[in-house]
Amino acid sequence: MTATYSSETGPQKSGFLNKNAIPLGVQLWSVKNDLALDFDGSLKMLAETGFSFVETAGYDPGSRTIFGLQPGVFVQKIRAAGMQCISAHAPVSAATIPQVSETFATTGIQYLITSLYPDERRTAEDYYAIAASYNRIGSIAKRGGIQFGYHNHHFEFAHLQGECPFDILLNNTDPELVVFESDLGWMVQAGQAPETWFAAYPGRFPLWHFRDVDATGQPVNAGAGIIDFQALHLQKKQAGFLYGIVETPSAATDGMDRVRTSFNYLKEKRLY
Repeated sequence: MTATYSSETGPQKSGFLNKNAIPLGVQLWSVKNDLALDFDGSLKMLAETGFSFVETAGYDPGSRTIFGLQPGVFVQKIRAAGMQCISAHAPVSAATIPQVSETFATTGIQYLITSLYPDERRTAEDYYAIAASYNRIGSIAKRGGIQFGYHNHHFEFAHLQGECPFDILLNNTDPELVVFESDLGWMVQAGQAPETWFAAYPGRFPLWHFRDVDATGQPVNAGAGIIDFQALHLQKKQAGFLYGIVETPSAATDGMDRVRTSFNYLKEKRLY
């Protein structure tokens, strides 16, 4: 069963496997410790909380497995719990994207997301090369029926040789080939106002990570930090918002409690 989506109204509830769920997802890496203890039971708990879909991580390019499971088995478990998998995080390059795209095509995901990690030697020129490679990756992924995207952290906002890396990536990638997953927590931690990026690059941010931080930059449950989710809610149409995904610290031993608390806040405020 496939959900129907609109940039104005968001996911249409009738399309989801769990008819009682609301259009809000969860990044499974947030509950990786729970999944390691009881994979099926944890998925059931997420669905019972009200999550409609998941975004996965945990991809092993060597074995081509997701959380140690063959892709077909993985997606069966997601669907059996009453949810669907709409996106996945995985490391990719122009050389590996054909294989990665082929693997994830069997899961029915819509988005394949990657991100960079800090490198002291990276320059502005490097980011121009990265943008060009992302266009190539996006083109290959699209031929396989998957939209490629980039997830930000905080370091893309630190200027290099007078240029902002995030601007370089946005200005030098084809909107048809590369979308952006806005991690609100990392943006705010970097001293950025997400709404300014949504205004500067309208329609480029269909996926958002609902991740909150406190005044020191430490991650906290949604609603317990400094991010004004209610104000950002008004920017969804301009940003091109389609999917909201709860994310909390992956190292936490109480990951399930954290994502459920975040879910309940967003549901109460109707911010999904």
